[in-house]
Amino acid sequence: MWGKYLKQLFQSKITKRYVLINFVVIFSSLALIYFLTINVLNDSVHSEIEYRSKISAKTYSTKVSHLFEKMINDIRIISKFVLSDTNGDTSLYVDEMQHVVSNNPLYLFIDVIDESNNSINTISNVKKSHYRELDKILDRIEWSQTFYITNLLMLEDGRKTVGIGYPILDENGEYRGAVLAYVNLHILSDFLAEGKIGSEGANVLIDRNGTIIAHSEEKYIGTSLKNHPVGESLSKYKSGVWEGKMFGNFLLASYRPITLGGLGLIICESVEEAMEPSRQVQSLQFKGFLFVLIFSYFIALIGSYKVINPITQLTNQVKEYAKGKRDNFELLRTGDELENLTLTMASMARELRDKEKYLFTILESIPYGIITTDKEGKVVMFNQGAEKLSGYTKEEVIGKPFVDIPFRKQEEEILFSKTLKEGREINDQETYIYDKLGNKLDVQISSAFFKGEDQNKTGYLFIVRDVSDIKKMEEYLKQNEKLASLGQLTAGIAHEIKNPLNIIQAAAEAIQLDTNDAAYVKDMTDDILDTTERLNQLLSEFLKLSKGDSNGDSEIVDIVEVLEELLALLNNRFSELNVSIEKTFAVEEAFVVASRAKLAQVFLNIILNSLQAMEEGGTLTVQVIDEDAKWLINIKDTGAGIPEPEIKWIFNPFYTTKKEGTGLGLSIAYEITTQMGGEIQAFSDQNGTLMSIQLPKTEERGDSE
Repeated sequence: MWGKYLKQLFQSKITKRYVLINFVVIFSSLALIYFLTINVLNDSVHSEIEYRSKISAKTYSTKVSHLFEKMINDIRIISKFVLSDTNGDTSLYVDEMQHVVSNNPLYLFIDVIDESNNSINTISNVKKSHYRELDKILDRIEWSQTFYITNLLMLEDGRKTVGIGYPILDENGEYRGAVLAYVNLHILSDFLAEGKIGSEGANVLIDRNGTIIAHSEEKYIGTSLKNHPVGESLSKYKSGVWEGKMFGNFLLASYRPITLGGLGLIICESVEEAMEPSRQVQSLQFKGFLFVLIFSYFIALIGSYKVINPITQLTNQVKEYAKGKRDNFELLRTGDELENLTLTMASMARELRDKEKYLFTILESIPYGIITTDKEGKVVMFNQGAEKLSGYTKEEVIGKPFVDIPFRKQEEEILFSKTLKEGREINDQETYIYDKLGNKLDVQISSAFFKGEDQNKTGYLFIVRDVSDIKKMEEYLKQNEKLASLGQLTAGIAHEIKNPLNIIQAAAEAIQLDTNDAAYVKDMTDDILDTTERLNQLLSEFLKLSKGDSNGDSEIVDIVEVLEELLALLNNRFSELNVSIEKTFAVEEAFVVASRAKLAQVFLNIILNSLQAMEEGGTLTVQVIDEDAKWLINIKDTGAGIPEPEIKWIFNPFYTTKKEGTGLGLSIAYEITTQMGGEIQAFSDQNGTLMSIQLPKTEERGDSE
């Protein structure tokens, strides 16, 4: 059971994280406690070792001092016996010397020297051994008149020793010789070895020169520590503790100077051996550390079951909810915040489900086609409006690339691709599609992007509206407008033709009555010709207006070039009327798709109207302005202006305020501008009239010659 549980438990990332965090926290805490304890223990043991070494050094320095003091006292007594010998009887002090040597193994031998530096007697009865430093030692005792402890001496027979001398002084304080006692360094070393700490420890005695005179290992006798840090400190009569490599081992050395004779004592203890009890404690602590760590880890696993298992259950429910396998959440009876979280998530799931149904109902109820895709262009949603419009069902299109839906013939590219391929949003653009049965439908398309929190595109939205019926209605309204315009044109033509016909009729009747007067006949026929020419012009303008929907001669035209040519052609006319020209062209070239002749006709009609308004001179301003996707052409005069009540009629056919005008010039300009997809507006006040024309741009450049 536990094996299966652990396998399921460790498949959860949060379980792994929980157990890992617990392990790291427990391990870090225990490790910190362990290392702090070890450090405290080591510091404590180390301090104890130092303290013990200092006590040992102090104790042994006292013992060594007592040994040398006793030897000094012995030879002092012997010197008294030697001084009392007045008859050459040496037995008085020889017995004493023998007694001293036999009772103290530290004595190598004792030598009595007279004031001439000659040996009087030697105990034990050994062969005398002279050495070169003897005279210096005796001189030192003579002038100091007190005891003297030498540095390490090398006897002629190769033995190493230390001498202790005491002067023989008479009652007047006169120097009469000296008693020299030589120390048995082997016995002294054995004495030091008795107090050695551990098998690797060492007790050392050095002289004033830093030379070892006694060592728990005799092989080091004669070795110099003069340049060693411990030797240097002792030469300065300093005491202390030093740790490092000495005598082949890593030792902790407590050193202390001995005032008597300027000697120095060093008590050495092996750090390895001294720390052995500490290591045993450390081993026990480490075992305890491992036990607590394993036990804590086991407790963490049990805790993970109590804490993580409900979280894992809740996570699994969330995953199932996301995949649509469940629509609610089961309550977790934990009695804590997790239970409250389950209640909250269940409530949120219900609200989300209700909102989803509400939004789905709204989208399905919209009469337009609503289509959404993911960022790869695959269809995600296809509402009822889209099904009704296209004839395709949701099952046929959802999950498929949007561009693969055959809304167009294979060789044609649909407007949707601008959004999917070029990343361009579409706003109420009209086009056409084919439904599933192959019927052509006029539609209006809008598109937009879905963006995430990082502003990256996550999908696309398309709204498709069937405008076929609206198009039919627009065509019907246009036809009615044409019929209304035709009636208006017919009435205008009838009115305009009636007067010229009356003139022709009157002239013809006058010719019938008087045909003899040639001049009179000529005047009448001229009137007839002028009137018929006017009728012909009127009918030509009417034909232009009636055929204004022809776009067969469209090409790419440069607006700036057309305006420059017109202004050049009318230059003489401007001079005659005293009209100055102000040109402001924001660009050197401004291309549109239009008929060059018709575009020139629009500008010409407007400019001629402006000239007629400035018969007494003025200023004509011509501007070309770049405005995003269109060109703005402004033509302004400084004439008297058009009354506000009449300005709304100026684009109607046959409306004019001039006696000789036909009223068709601005109507033709309006019709041509509308056919090119543009707009024309008029603004007027007492300072003049402004005609503003807007034409759509084209990015392509054509041959305007």
